[in-house]
Amino acid sequence: MTYLHHKPVVILFLVSLLAMFLSFNFNIFQAVNSDKFDNYQYNSESLVIGRLVKSRKDGVFSSEGRMGRYMGFEGDHHLNQTKLFVGDLTGGDYEEYDSQVGIQGILLSQLDVVLEKIGFKPIARLAIYHGIVSLLFALVLSTIIVILYFDIGVEASYFLLLTIVYSKWQVYIGNNLYWMMFAMFLPMVVVMIAYKMEEMGFNVKTLWVSLLVMFFVFLKGAMGYEFISTVLVSMLVPLVYFSVKNSWTMRKLLSRCVVIGLFGLLGFAVAFLLHIYQLTLATDSAEQALSVIQGRITANTYYEHELQANLPSFELEKVYIFFEVIKEYFLRGGGSYRLKIPYLVWVLVFLYITIKVYRDKYELSELKKSNPTVNALIIATWFSILAPLSWFILAMNHSHIHTNINIVLWHLPFMIFGFALLGYILRSRIQRLRVRIATILE
Repeated sequence: MTYLHHKPVVILFLVSLLAMFLSFNFNIFQAVNSDKFDNYQYNSESLVIGRLVKSRKDGVFSSEGRMGRYMGFEGDHHLNQTKLFVGDLTGGDYEEYDSQVGIQGILLSQLDVVLEKIGFKPIARLAIYHGIVSLLFALVLSTIIVILYFDIGVEASYFLLLTIVYSKWQVYIGNNLYWMMFAMFLPMVVVMIAYKMEEMGFNVKTLWVSLLVMFFVFLKGAMGYEFISTVLVSMLVPLVYFSVKNSWTMRKLLSRCVVIGLFGLLGFAVAFLLHIYQLTLATDSAEQALSVIQGRITANTYYEHELQANLPSFELEKVYIFFEVIKEYFLRGGGSYRLKIPYLVWVLVFLYITIKVYRDKYELSELKKSNPTVNALIIATWFSILAPLSWFILAMNHSHIHTNINIVLWHLPFMIFGFALLGYILRSRIQRLRVRIATILE
């Protein structure tokens, strides 16, 4: 418990927080193209900005709090929402977005009321909102790094930090007001904090952890159903990690997975019910509300490929579609825009490490025997790959259309644990090399 106050931990946390905030909010390390950074996913973000304009005009809960855009102007209707917000444009008809509750629009609208009363100008308020979202995302990821620090060491922790600040997809989306990346990591981070505390000697109640998970899954669901399967799988990864590292019984692992998983599903169900209620208020019909939601689910999951008429069977079509989508995500690059290394390469690197650890008779296998962290990292890494794959497969149409968005799911949390493993192995090899050199020089 006392080593939380050690200077290296505090320095690591502050450096991580600052570096990631500067990367997510300003692209200060030039991890991505500057022009693309300024405009990435502005079409999705325009839904939130349109909501801010609507709230300022008619109240926070006008149109049942739904996000949307003002239409009826010439030019880019996405950019027009910002022009409306800063006062360069007036008028238009508000068109609601029915695919989610849009609680991020409601929360930011409440904050907007306060900041406007204080006297902040619209441009300054938008900058503040982007800064808050960037800071929250940096805070969540810094927490993960600090927790892993106690197992992988300082060098590997800074290596992990470096891979994050130069991860172009996380940098692109890190300050987006629509996607709210921090919310996707919160259920996993809650579980990670809880069972790290248990490892340190605290008495952790699974019920309280489950209630927090339920709330944060609800929050994510109310911000959008996108990637919900990835969120639900990712929150189980820390359980797998700590079960291996701390030699939990299979019964303990399964019981915690079931309880926390069920509470996570309950949080999603509450968000779903709130969405139905919201749309029922808007349409005066629960049946119509369900029809709207069903249409969105169908649009995200069923994928009609343009070549389906040439395929001999529906089953063959599904197999073809599956491999097309998977190929797309494995062959896309994940580093900075200057270093476009496909995710498949990283998967193979992590696989190579795994084989070396479990097959070699010498260095790495000895490391595995002496330190349970290696086993825990390996098993957690390969379990965590299920998180992104779940959305790529279950939401196949969404994954096919939105490749430049969904690609970030590799980092929730597969790439994080994979790079932690890689950093730890590199650190161990360097330490062994130092010992050998010192022995030779003696």
